[in-house]
Amino acid sequence: MTAVPLPAPLTGARLGSAWRVNPTVGVILLVLAVLYVSGTLVARRRGERWPVYRTIVFLIGLAVFAWTTMSFLGVYQQVMFWPRAVQIIMLLMVAPLFLALAMPVRLMIEGGPRWLAAAVRWALATRVAALVTFPAVVSIMFLVTPFTVYFSPIYEDTLRSRGAAWVLSFVLSGLGFFYYWTRLRLDPVPKEYPHLVSVWITFAEAIADGALGLTLMFGHHLIAGDWYTALNKPWGPTPKQDQVWGGGALWLIGDLAGVPFLGALWRRMFDEDRDKAAQVDAELDAMEAAGEIVYGTASTAVGAPGAADVVGSAAAIGSAAAGSAAAVEGDETVAVDASTPVSISHTSAATVGAGGSGEAAKRTRPWWETDPVLGRRYGFIEEE
Repeated sequence: MTAVPLPAPLTGARLGSAWRVNPTVGVILLVLAVLYVSGTLVARRRGERWPVYRTIVFLIGLAVFAWTTMSFLGVYQQVMFWPRAVQIIMLLMVAPLFLALAMPVRLMIEGGPRWLAAAVRWALATRVAALVTFPAVVSIMFLVTPFTVYFSPIYEDTLRSRGAAWVLSFVLSGLGFFYYWTRLRLDPVPKEYPHLVSVWITFAEAIADGALGLTLMFGHHLIAGDWYTALNKPWGPTPKQDQVWGGGALWLIGDLAGVPFLGALWRRMFDEDRDKAAQVDAELDAMEAAGEIVYGTASTAVGAPGAADVVGSAAAIGSAAAGSAAAVEGDETVAVDASTPVSISHTSAATVGAGGSGEAAKRTRPWWETDPVLGRRYGFIEEE
């Protein structure tokens, strides 16, 4: 026997009309929304730019949490397996993604009290924070969590106790936010790791979702079988069919949730490459203005005015355009294409001034081959 009253049979009309509102949780979500909006106003008064869409995304995340826990999923989560499966994967992977995209950690720094900003910065700088946000630690916690819930007494305990179910709901969303926070790196993190690590972890997570879904669908063990059998529902699918539906829903929603996450990761990679390129351009412009860098073409090297100022990578040009025109190096001529620009060379003003005396130009590799980020990404620099 169970102490759970059976709700009305789940029909299409009940999908939108069945609700079980928890006033306490509703107040908590409302307070979080007010705090976030207040933080954005404070950040703007301090001169920080805070896009409106960040606020909208945060409110969507809270709304997803509320719908997942108080809609028909909350009404039937104690008496049917598949609504509970949808609820668990939504709390772990969907609602936290919206919350992480809203950058609440940065908002605590930019729009919170000064003491809160100092506390957050201090916490991020600790060794404990660096350890728990290490990719392997975060991934293991995230991947193991659903298996632990389903194949331990935790699952049935949350069926018997509404309080335990609410605690699990907040724990799942907290773990999901922790995962997305460290992988997306929109907010400040203790240590940054390459985004490609997150991409591979996402594929591993998709495989884990598939493995868990297949286990639930085709395994012979019924999760909380005694509980569902004791309900003796006169309507709905059998416990086995119910679990098959739940396993399929968990697999499908888990993989679909990974698609926008991968999109956000790729966008972060492109944004970082763009910012890096802008930074390099700004540095080159500053060096050019200070006279520490000189641009030239092969035509300047052929006895034209200013030929003495050309310091370039003649080796890189010669390999691409051997036998085309002429570049003067001392008393000898080397064939080069006169239309090909000479590569940039970083040098001092003294070196540039000495170029007119006939000193051989220094040969350097293009900057994109020696840049530590681009060089390793595209294979110019071998990994150590």
